[in-house]
Amino acid sequence: MGINNSRLKGRKFKIPSIPENVQTKSIDEKLPDVNRYLASDIDYVENVHAFHFVKRHLFQSNFSSPIEEKIIQGGCKVLDVACGSGTWLLDLSSNYEDSHFFGLDFQAIYPQEIKPPNLNFIEADILDGLPFPDNEFDFVHQDTMTRILQKNQWEFILSELIRVTKPGGYIEISEPIQTFNGYGPIMQKLFNSFHRDERKYIIGPNGGKIGIACQEALVTFGSTEMTIEILSSEIGVSKEEYKRMIGNGLTDELKKTRPELINFRLWAQKT
Repeated sequence: MGINNSRLKGRKFKIPSIPENVQTKSIDEKLPDVNRYLASDIDYVENVHAFHFVKRHLFQSNFSSPIEEKIIQGGCKVLDVACGSGTWLLDLSSNYEDSHFFGLDFQAIYPQEIKPPNLNFIEADILDGLPFPDNEFDFVHQDTMTRILQKNQWEFILSELIRVTKPGGYIEISEPIQTFNGYGPIMQKLFNSFHRDERKYIIGPNGGKIGIACQEALVTFGSTEMTIEILSSEIGVSKEEYKRMIGNGLTDELKKTRPELINFRLWAQKT
């Protein structure tokens, strides 16, 4: 599911226009909150690309929602919220040429020109609300946001995902965490209504090829200037000591340990 070669090559299709009420931000506009800044350097983007294929290998798919048949038929509208570098969308839009894909992120690190014609990127902040009408998309996807969004922001975000999804459409959330500790009763009810698909893996050489790939992704992310600046301060060490920790120290530790991580997908159908 989600990774088959397109069976629709060669057919003509019409790309739908972006809704008129979409409000975009200038690429040069300063980010409103430095704590939500994501690194946009080449190493980070390459790291995101690599981790996408790690997850695709783990699940043997790009999504778990039972939406592939509709995407193959064509005319399906798919939204990826907080799409980052756009890797997930680039993979899908290349394989399902008769459906239409939209990515939204508050920072334009996705490709501006080199992309399939059935893929559009929109620069906007989900915390301002999704700039789309109600019941717009057949499939709405969001990945790896629990470490970015604050707990009190989730109810609004989920309400927006639901709002823009068509009745009968699917919402899917993918996260590399294990529990939802600390969430209130409304959040718990919402998540309990989702189906769940999960995969467990070990970070480091004791986890085989997947573990090594995850280790490289972790070290690359941990070595960005943004991460060094933030985490060295959080841990209470100098930048030089932090670099030693994330470099040889972490690599040596992972040879002796078997830290487990669970990547899960939650999905539900809007009735």
